[in-house]
Amino acid sequence: MMVRDHARVGVLGLALVAPALAALLACSRQQSQNEIVRRGDDVLGSGSTPEVIDSVAGDVMLAGGEVRFSGEAGGDYLGIGGRQTINGRVHGALRAVGGRIHLTAGVARNATMAGGALTIDRDAVIDRNAYLAGGSVRVDGAVRGGVFVSGGTVVLNGPIGADVEVIADELMLGPGAAIAGGLRYRVPAGKVHVDPHARVTGPTTALPAVTGGRGAYVVGLLWLFGFLVVGAVIVALLPRLMDDAADVIGVRPGWSAIVGLGWIILLPIAVVLVACTIIGLPLALLAAIVYGISLYIGRVTLAIWLGKHVLGARARAGRSGTLLSFGTGGVLLLLIGMFPVIGSIVLFIATVLGLGALLVRVHTLRTSIAGEAFV
Repeated sequence: MMVRDHARVGVLGLALVAPALAALLACSRQQSQNEIVRRGDDVLGSGSTPEVIDSVAGDVMLAGGEVRFSGEAGGDYLGIGGRQTINGRVHGALRAVGGRIHLTAGVARNATMAGGALTIDRDAVIDRNAYLAGGSVRVDGAVRGGVFVSGGTVVLNGPIGADVEVIADELMLGPGAAIAGGLRYRVPAGKVHVDPHARVTGPTTALPAVTGGRGAYVVGLLWLFGFLVVGAVIVALLPRLMDDAADVIGVRPGWSAIVGLGWIILLPIAVVLVACTIIGLPLALLAAIVYGISLYIGRVTLAIWLGKHVLGARARAGRSGTLLSFGTGGVLLLLIGMFPVIGSIVLFIATVLGLGALLVRVHTLRTSIAGEAFV
């Protein structure tokens, strides 16, 4: 499946987004120290420079300004950080978002990475597929499955065992590139450079380059990734409200969907009707601003719910736990949102459910407060 076209532009600003999110996660304890916690077979770490060098039977989840992993994970690896260095061995899947990501580890399943600059070192081996989105992407290591990459500058210089699909501003195939399948790319004319020693076994297909310019690229990035920062700020300020709202999704999913869809459809109609009068115009403008913000952050609640289900018993209570749940679910939503059709559908559902659950929770709190005041 192709990576969504606007994702390659959006990732350009991730170098700013990821450190900010990591800083919020680290500062949630109002300390700069690192915290490494074991939950059963799994390890969760956060802070300015969290590092894991041991063997872990289960999953490894790290968030911080500079993340380092050089151990062995029996399960999956999930990382959020301004800079990530991933060594050792991951026996499950790898998912990483950050400003700069350097991978030298062996990965037994798929590797999905998004960031400002991605490097898959020559020592790295990915046993299945690689899904990559970044401002600059370099693949020197071996990928035994296919490679699906969207970025500014893409360099392929290692063995790849299946088809390769590329959306980029510039594509370079180095002398070490050996693609066992076909190559399909959307790159501007004159921006494809193939070394004479590079090999492509299957057919090479040049498709029309993606249009829209860097302006649309940057806007796409900010919209797609910006909710990580906005959501982290909101969760840090209102952890209890957001955590309770996330629980509403599991308890009342149908009612959450109805309320969220009603808000999305009916509020614009009300804004237009109110704006038809001079007196109501200021109120309509304010309502329009609130409406836009609500759509932008509506999926934050769903991200917390998703993160709590992924973490399961490893999810912690309190502000730091809610932030970690949001980071986990937010990254998964972000990665899903990079794919065409299904990504748009999932993000729309996330917005409807999350917004509806938040509105239901706010209404419940208002009713409770009003009842106490009456008594």
